[in-house]
Amino acid sequence: MKMNKKNKKKTMRNIAEGDRIYRQMRAAMLSVEPTIGGLVSMNYALSKLIANYKLAAKKIDICVDDYIGDMVKWWEHQLEHGEADDQLEFDGFAYTVERLTEAQG
Repeated sequence: MKMNKKNKKKTMRNIAEGDRIYRQMRAAMLSVEPTIGGLVSMNYALSKLIANYKLAAKKIDICVDDYIGDMVKWWEHQLEHGEADDQLEFDGFAYTVERLTEAQG
């Protein structure tokens, strides 16, 4: 099915807005100290955001569980195969946590 110009423009605007939000959230998540505690803080924040998002969508009769799962799988593929370059910052965080944890052990 071919997308008309109006729908394509709307989709592109939504993707651009998603990228803007992602950049802000990525910066916030990576602003924590590179420790296991920082990783716990990231998990806390991300899970709370997802819970709020899911409950808000549910109020308008939209179940986003499958959609989120599908999008996560799609992004994992993109990142694992070098089709998106954002993973380096998160890998750097993980390697720093690992290095600091080993140094303390």
